Amino acid sequence: MTDGFVYLSGRSKLATGAGVVRRTLVDELRALNVKRPLLVMGGRSSRGAAAAAVREALSATALREFAGVPQHSSVATVDAVAQLARDHDADGFVAVGGGSASDTAKGAAILLAEGGPLEQHANVFTPPDRYDQKTLPHAKLPIVAVPTTLSAAEVTPGLGVRDVHGHKLLFWDVQLVPRLILLDPEACADVPADVLLTTGMNALAHCVEGLYSRSRNPISEGLALQGLRLLDAALRAVRSTASDDDTPARSNARLDALVGAHVSGLVISNARVGIHHGTCHVLGALGGLPHGVANAVMLPHAIRYNREIAAGPLKLAAHAFGCEHDDGESVARHVEQLQRAIGVPHRLRDTGLDRALLPAIARQAMGDRGLYFNPRRAESAAEVEALLEAAW
Repeated sequence: MTDGFVYLSGRSKLATGAGVVRRTLVDELRALNVKRPLLVMGGRSSRGAAAAAVREALSATALREFAGVPQHSSVATVDAVAQLARDHDADGFVAVGGGSASDTAKGAAILLAEGGPLEQHANVFTPPDRYDQKTLPHAKLPIVAVPTTLSAAEVTPGLGVRDVHGHKLLFWDVQLVPRLILLDPEACADVPADVLLTTGMNALAHCVEGLYSRSRNPISEGLALQGLRLLDAALRAVRSTASDDDTPARSNARLDALVGAHVSGLVISNARVGIHHGTCHVLGALGGLPHGVANAVMLPHAIRYNREIAAGPLKLAAHAFGCEHDDGESVARHVEQLQRAIGVPHRLRDTGLDRALLPAIARQAMGDRGLYFNPRRAESAAEVEALLEAAW
């Protein structure tokens, strides 16, 4: 790469290992001077092992809880969390669960620091090439993340929430990156393997898209290639140990997957995602698909959409995967083989999505910032619809 570039590195501390939540959370919150944390999570996460570990660790702390984060969090949810934080004078957040929990905590941090309404702080992409990233200058409350899926939302400066019209609003602020991230296989021991595997395909997509993003750079490239290698092996190991009891092999597979996903988040903290995530955002916000399921289906189709203009980066991906040939089609086929090996959905028709929504999803995806960073321009919604029909 010969062009100049800017690379941003955050202030996060990462700690990994079985039992790391129980061992370190109290001391780490003290180091961040967080005395009145607000625990943010979804309903299922609130009943899981991770929440239990956090509550046990913080039993002597003035801990308040919000346990109503839905899948594809909303502006209304962020408003409610921010108000609860005000009411209890919270001085930090602990986000437990999947990407929606982390995104909700980030959104609440924006509201508390910048004021509302939340929508006024969202980034705006106007096709074909105008992108307005809002500046959010005020200091944010610290966030601690205990992820139980492989979304990598705990790593990035970005977040997405639905508005009342079903549009995905996207935000970006480096001050939102969690200050502490705890990757603990004990905390996700009760998470179904299917959830880890579909969200793991999201992480894999971060690495692929980061390789050919318009904002790619040599540092993100190295991370992306390592992430591909880690995730390709770890997702297969998660599937092969899914029926095991709590064995060391099962725990190691889940920790490796958490680490691979974390690396993928580092990739897209600088090299942004493209049309793959642009369509997946809308498949979730408008079509109701879990983000991991949408990612599991769409990735090989997005690779084929970009394979001619992104031939060089995809050659690197082929080498990382150990493909026999070093072209984009080989990468797409490798991903399809991985889909089959780990048993994730590979067709939109099998997800319960209403096919009649595809034209509306394509039109709405045209306004997603992912299309701005994608190497191949989408000149019309018809191109995006064709991509969705290929995935159908």
